[in-house]
Amino acid sequence: MIRFTCPSVTIEAAPGEDSRVVSGVAVPYNEVATVSDGTQVRFAPGSLPTDGKAPKLFMYHDSAMAVGVVTDRVETDAGMLFSAKISRTALGNDALQLALDGVLDSVSVGVDPVEYTVEAATGVITVTKGNWLELSLVPIPAFAGATI
Repeated sequence: MIRFTCPSVTIEAAPGEDSRVVSGVAVPYNEVATVSDGTQVRFAPGSLPTDGKAPKLFMYHDSAMAVGVVTDRVETDAGMLFSAKISRTALGNDALQLALDGVLDSVSVGVDPVEYTVEAATGVITVTKGNWLELSLVPIPAFAGATI
């Protein structure tokens, strides 16, 4: 097996195969982040599923830029870990190169909140259960700990 590791990206390939896999932290738990619409959100431990339909992998939350699928979801105390296989397409090749170059070194979850609470004093939404629809490769994440 050949393993190439730089500070923000790991891509593995065994002889005769090209795994085209990236992995990292999909979302850190109990970290408050401001999402694109200005809402402050945090994810509670256990809020995202580790089974069921696999989330798609997009670039920039754009479904027209689908580049793969999340293949592994691992729950830890600190957050949800992931591995995703990037498709062998022109766009997938671009995504891999941008990750290797450190341009797309982070991720952002696309989640439909099912159960959540809102803190009266701060307005922070804490997601306790959500449907995980997609994971996007992004240059700047809402959650600082959501990295490849």
